[in-house]
Amino acid sequence: MLTRSITRMFMVFCFFAFTITIGAIARPAFAQCDKVTDSQIVASIYAKIKNDKGLAPQISHINVVSVYAAVKFQGWADRRADYDRIVGFASETTCVRLVNVNNFAETPPAAGNALRAAAGCARGTKACGDVCIPEGDPCNIGEFSLYTPVILFDLDRSFNPPKASACG
Repeated sequence: MLTRSITRMFMVFCFFAFTITIGAIARPAFAQCDKVTDSQIVASIYAKIKNDKGLAPQISHINVVSVYAAVKFQGWADRRADYDRIVGFASETTCVRLVNVNNFAETPPAAGNALRAAAGCARGTKACGDVCIPEGDPCNIGEFSLYTPVILFDLDRSFNPPKASACG
């Protein structure tokens, strides 16, 4: 009887020790996500799209928004396989909690579709690259996706940084 009590107390102690250990190990991983901003998440996804030769030309019709680590795609992909890769980038990005694809089409919409900015955006929406998005949503296409630093090399392969222009 005494052995049973000691065994039971030992098991309870081990359970609590195990629980505390798991909590201590998992806590730093959760704490890291507290420091990741929505801008960093969006920039990371755009970097992955831009570095993919098949997806980079499509960047003008893919708007990525993150709010509290919930990623929302707006626009379209050129093919189903591209759609899967783009959505996969968000799913694989550290600290992303949710991926919303409700306004992201697997294939290009028809020419006169309200999603296309070329046809003119409907009331309550605004142009964002080639896409019409709700007026309240940020347009991140130009901010994160289109900047490409330019580095020029002479024929003698010496480094020549770009000259400052009058525009800034």
